[in-house]
Amino acid sequence: ILGADKTRLSKRHGATSVDQYRQLGYLPQALVNFLALLGWAPSGEQELFSTAELIQEFSMEHVAKNPDVFDVDKLNWINQQYIRALNPEEYCTWSMPYVIAAGYATEQESPERLAWLKKVILMSQEYITYLSQVPEQISMYFTDEFEFENAEAQAVLQEDTAAAVIELFLEKLQAAETLEAAAVQQALKATVKETKLGGKKVYMPIRVALTGNMHGPDLTQIIPLFGLNRTIERINGSMKKI
Repeated sequence: ILGADKTRLSKRHGATSVDQYRQLGYLPQALVNFLALLGWAPSGEQELFSTAELIQEFSMEHVAKNPDVFDVDKLNWINQQYIRALNPEEYCTWSMPYVIAAGYATEQESPERLAWLKKVILMSQEYITYLSQVPEQISMYFTDEFEFENAEAQAVLQEDTAAAVIELFLEKLQAAETLEAAAVQQALKATVKETKLGGKKVYMPIRVALTGNMHGPDLTQIIPLFGLNRTIERINGSMKKI
């Protein structure tokens, strides 16, 4: 097995022990799938195999005699597919040790906070490659101190219409009876309608003021997790920086 530079695989190529990949948060079934494809060519185009499928498909006749390259990008892709295929409970179970290690949770949480934590953790599932990335992906839910990701994001809040959009949206949000996703969506639609602005001119300043970022999960998912008071405080805090 060779590194990307076609030399013998060694520590200088990165993590080399199974335990290191486990600590990083590669799923065992993904690593097995990847290793099976090193030097072995399945009969078709399929690349993702369950253990049962590997046992059925594998044969020494299809193992190449030449060395194969340990392609970390391919491993990352396979692991990402396995992560995305986990059901919500499985994903939370696999992710929780990393969340606890980051200090965002403890072994013993109240049912209410545990339910909230699971919702927060699930927000990261589509955005990570391996599980040790979960804490960084969800860090914004555990602190209200944040900076704009770049000058372009900050410039969004400096546009002429940004302040009026945000003021109107917060009014709509405060008037809502609940802070469920549907209520947030309604507040956004009402803001778009009353300002007569395109969706991007409404959604983007709200997103940047709330998170500091121009991309990420849908606002209808984020805002219910922050709650009304934190949402208002975070947005107002961002506007004070402009």
